[in-house]
Amino acid sequence: MPDLATHTQPGDARASHARRPVSTWLLNAVLSDDPKQRVRIGRSLLATFVYAVGWGLCEFGLRRWQLSHAGVRVYEITSLLIALSYYGALRSGWNRRFQDPSLTGSQIVAAQFSGALFYAVMSPVRGAMLSLQVIILFFAMFKLKLRGQLFVSVNALLVMGVTTTMLGILWPQTYDPTTELVHFIVLLTILPPVSLLGAQLTSMRAKLHQQKDDLILALAHIKTLADRDELTGLLNRRCMRDMIMHHVKLQSRNGSGCSLALIDLDHFKRINDSHGHAVGDDVLCLFSQEVRKVLRETDLVARWGGEEFLVLLTGTRVDEAVTAMERVRDGLAQAAGPQQAPSLRVQFSAGVAELMPLEAMDKAIERADEALYRAKALGRNRTELALEPALTGGPSDAVNVSSAS
Repeated sequence: MPDLATHTQPGDARASHARRPVSTWLLNAVLSDDPKQRVRIGRSLLATFVYAVGWGLCEFGLRRWQLSHAGVRVYEITSLLIALSYYGALRSGWNRRFQDPSLTGSQIVAAQFSGALFYAVMSPVRGAMLSLQVIILFFAMFKLKLRGQLFVSVNALLVMGVTTTMLGILWPQTYDPTTELVHFIVLLTILPPVSLLGAQLTSMRAKLHQQKDDLILALAHIKTLADRDELTGLLNRRCMRDMIMHHVKLQSRNGSGCSLALIDLDHFKRINDSHGHAVGDDVLCLFSQEVRKVLRETDLVARWGGEEFLVLLTGTRVDEAVTAMERVRDGLAQAAGPQQAPSLRVQFSAGVAELMPLEAMDKAIERADEALYRAKALGRNRTELALEPALTGGPSDAVNVSSAS
């Protein structure tokens, strides 16, 4: 009988979606399921909460202090339109068109105008409402840099300066000009330092993000150094052994075969002696480039030591591995030599062994090494097949892999 738990029917996804908790569905509906958009909408709703507190104070003031009914309604309608407009822009995704998808700067400016209107409406306790302009600047700390912080601070001073001046001129009996001047001086004293503090916090946060990015890059570089040969960029010996062990486990599960090719560059010592070690390094890099051009992306190549390389050809039979070595040989024959020795042609000898099921990794490498030794003994610049495990004299756990020169 088939295991029904492992088969997903087309309706299962819809049923799973239907089984989601109502709270999760509501959160996704209100805040979106995009994590970044959720943060942006959450901040906007926090500002809406501040507006809602203002609405409550206005309704209380209508009963307690006989505030201007028309003024209260203008504030409530204005702030409600601001809140709904920004929520709609964020929830619809329209905000993504802008360089700052949070719309921080424009939201702060709109809130500052709304705060000035609230200050005018709450005439009996308007002095306490000055704190709103400070609270609004706290939202700037999330995103704005120094220039943005200073801009919204100056804008708050201009908006409140015009507001206090006009109130003192038009309704001096309600808004005493001296009191309005004191209120403005208080803001003039508080807002610039708050903006500078916000700019410093924003700068610190940016530095922390940069340090985090630098650390991630450094860790990636360290991992690369740990897994790669510094000269050729190929896998190093330790990493290659881990990768072979991984493929051995995969092979035992799915039965896909792998082959190993142990390669040694011919007469490499002579190249170093005749042309110098710099040319020798160029030869190693040239071989590394050509072998990666020819082999598949799924094949792995490692610098095994000195001028010796080990290739793992995944899902490849031994005859196919020999063909792959010949393609590498043809590619090297056509490649231009190192810049300091352009006529130099790189040749190699190779031993190929198929990685048999349940065979120890070191045993397979030993068989490839024996085949490599035969290739060098038979004249070099050729590929030899390894003998089957049963014909090599039995298994061996302790293997010293070295190049026969």
